Amino acid sequence: MGQIILLKKSNIEQLSKFMDTQNPTEPIAAMGSNKIIIGAIVVLVVLVGGYFYFNKPQQASGEPIKIGLSSPMTGEAAGYGEGFYGGAALAVKEINDAGGINGRQIKLVVEDDQCNSTTGVSAMNKLVTSDKVSVIVGPMCSAVAGASAPVAQTGEVPTLLTASAPNLTKAGDYIFRNYPSDFLQGKFAAEFTYSTLNKKKAAIIYVKNDWGQGLNDVFTQRFKELGGDVVYSEGIIQTSTDLRTQLAKAKAANPDVLYFIVYPQNSIAGLKQIKTMAFNVPIVGGDAFFDNNLIALPEAEGIMFTNGQINNPTEFQDKIKQATGKNANGFSPYAYDAVRIFAQVIKNVGTDQKAIKDALVRLNFKDSMAVSSVEFDADRELKVMKFDVLVIKNGKTVEYTQ
Repeated sequence: MGQIILLKKSNIEQLSKFMDTQNPTEPIAAMGSNKIIIGAIVVLVVLVGGYFYFNKPQQASGEPIKIGLSSPMTGEAAGYGEGFYGGAALAVKEINDAGGINGRQIKLVVEDDQCNSTTGVSAMNKLVTSDKVSVIVGPMCSAVAGASAPVAQTGEVPTLLTASAPNLTKAGDYIFRNYPSDFLQGKFAAEFTYSTLNKKKAAIIYVKNDWGQGLNDVFTQRFKELGGDVVYSEGIIQTSTDLRTQLAKAKAANPDVLYFIVYPQNSIAGLKQIKTMAFNVPIVGGDAFFDNNLIALPEAEGIMFTNGQINNPTEFQDKIKQATGKNANGFSPYAYDAVRIFAQVIKNVGTDQKAIKDALVRLNFKDSMAVSSVEFDADRELKVMKFDVLVIKNGKTVEYTQ
């Protein structure tokens, strides 16, 4: 490759002075010599200009930055998905209204995973291969996350899960979680049930998916370690609405508490059946009970359930309703945080997905809505998380007090 000679400003000024002193009536031979000099200089100018044109820093594309959202927009968990989408959509609106990320707008690409593993894998494949998103928020359902997180990992797309089943982040180094793991929730539920409620004999009915199985396993292990006895435990399928057989067996085992780890479709039907059977023991559920339809159910009065300790102020919920038309719920702050975490990281390192992944490892996000701060441990899980016990009273939730 030929050598490029840089033409300095002083050279150009000398050339100008030289041209001014030339006599246009000089012999043709002299003029020919001058033309050769001028031609060479013109070539140099073109080469220098081309060098700087092709080697100038590339400007950021004006195209929107695509953030994928895997969420149940239809199906039994649509009530969860509504609030989850609302939190993410509010964050996108606020960021775009403020000028976007380094001048680029965010485009939220939503795929309906229906809280179903098969549909969820298809939704994740579309986000990764067809939509070609830079990052992904969700899934929020463990049944989906367990099946679809490997798709995001294979595509090397940084992902912030809000699903809770243990071990989901083990899918790979592109999978993070800004939501508490069920390992922590199950352990907390066992300790609350045994020590605070002073219940020593537990019956467990759980939904047979990653979320329910994970909570059942962790609760059982910790409850027994504390000295408790699990007198009955059985799983049901996610679509089951007739729980009378399992409930009758649980009642016959004579427990002093029911750990009821099921989804809204199961729980709404099950709570009605519990009332008709006069199965009168305290009921402790999990974070899936944070569903507006369930909370409004008269048969849910007095039910307790564990939930990650989050900040979800009324004014924030009102903003979501005003901006998106969606009702906020306990998942809204996590989705809101996930979008803003990605926005902060992309602002700093750009859209290169490996750079985003590496930046998440070092993240210390102090501007969180849901929790005090977001940092990840070596397994890409939240370093610190606290839990609350909520009680359903008069169609609303209040914090448990002794």
